[in-house]
Amino acid sequence: MMWRYLARSLSSAIAWILRDDRGISGTVVTIALPALIGFGALGVETGLWYTIKFRNQSAADAAAISAAYEVLAGKTDVTGDLTPAASEAATQNGYTGTTPAAVIYPYSDSVVSNGVGVALVQTQGTFLASMFLSGVKIATKSVAVIEVLENPCILALGTSGRDVEISDLSGIDMPECSAAANSVGNTAIDLHGSTSSITAATLVTPGEISLQGNPIDPAAPPSEFTLTSRPMIGAPSISDPYARTLTHAFLTSNIPATRVTRNFWNETTTITPAHYERGMSFGARAVIDLTPGAYYVTNGNFSVAPGATVSGASGVTIILTTTDATGGAIGTLQISPGATVTLQAPNSGTFSGLVIVQDSNGLPPGTTYTSRRSTLEGPGATLNGLVYFPNASMTFQGNPSSAGPKCLVVVVDALIVDGPSSLATSGCTSAGLTNLPTINTVSLAE
Repeated sequence: MMWRYLARSLSSAIAWILRDDRGISGTVVTIALPALIGFGALGVETGLWYTIKFRNQSAADAAAISAAYEVLAGKTDVTGDLTPAASEAATQNGYTGTTPAAVIYPYSDSVVSNGVGVALVQTQGTFLASMFLSGVKIATKSVAVIEVLENPCILALGTSGRDVEISDLSGIDMPECSAAANSVGNTAIDLHGSTSSITAATLVTPGEISLQGNPIDPAAPPSEFTLTSRPMIGAPSISDPYARTLTHAFLTSNIPATRVTRNFWNETTTITPAHYERGMSFGARAVIDLTPGAYYVTNGNFSVAPGATVSGASGVTIILTTTDATGGAIGTLQISPGATVTLQAPNSGTFSGLVIVQDSNGLPPGTTYTSRRSTLEGPGATLNGLVYFPNASMTFQGNPSSAGPKCLVVVVDALIVDGPSSLATSGCTSAGLTNLPTINTVSLAE
């Protein structure tokens, strides 16, 4: 009987234990605690990793923009130029990884055809999550592209002093395009007097913009400046888009062997394209019609006296150059105040879009200029096309044609606007000038 009693007591005790759930939560928590700690630690560290990734994305964006500005400045060596610039920008913006920025140029994918790509990879160790992961690699990427912001009507290539000067009682009207000056001076673009004015899309220079020699506040330009967009100072310089194409070899490749030596003083006549040795001069009572074609002016100036009328309204290009293989003197432009000059560039052919060009690139050794200053004044100067004098300063007063496509673009070393003038680019494609100077900007694409 005793063993039966003990058996029943043991069965009752076991049943009671099985029915008793007191303390089970503690047991479950004890069993699950390592996993709970691990998942909590993983959540905390995942948040940290995302914070680092967010910071590194900003660093990658800055690195891509910095590398793209190097490309904009003409520096395209990935190892020597782009990678150091990108790595420095990334570090300055919080990137602490030991792996330097990886730069890809040119970069292309389904979105971007010609960009600058930068990748950052940072290896991050683990602490609380080390039971699951030994470390993670946090990767970020950014792609910057160079875009055309503006096509300037005026490009002054001088790197110091006044590049663009608007004289007293003078104004320039070019609401659809801009003026760009490569000078780093504090009067790079200067309105010389209180009666000077400029209307433009914008003004761009590495230097400063001034009124009567005093730099202006770009955020609040004085009333003499009528600008569609805020002017840009401290901007990158703009390269000459014609330096590689308008070379001496190109400009003189078809120059006639036969040379004409004569001046046109006080006659009314029609002249034809030719090689005019020792310049072309037109007297005060000359009335000249230039038939279409290229007029090669060697070892002398293209000079028009006050009162003279010179017209080439259908496809004329004036080229100031030299044929001396061991050097020679390239002439300048001397269109005097009071002269009436109307020249229209050809809209097709070898010299499409070129109206007056001074030979400047790839010149024979020993080549000089009769003067480093040219004059193109009016008020009767009407020109359509590109006026190209990158190695000379120019005193300018002129306008594009009032009829047909309007296109007047001036590329010089320095420009003085000395009377009411206007320029335009809206009709340049129709006028045959398809390669325009460009003001570029950098933006993020990815």
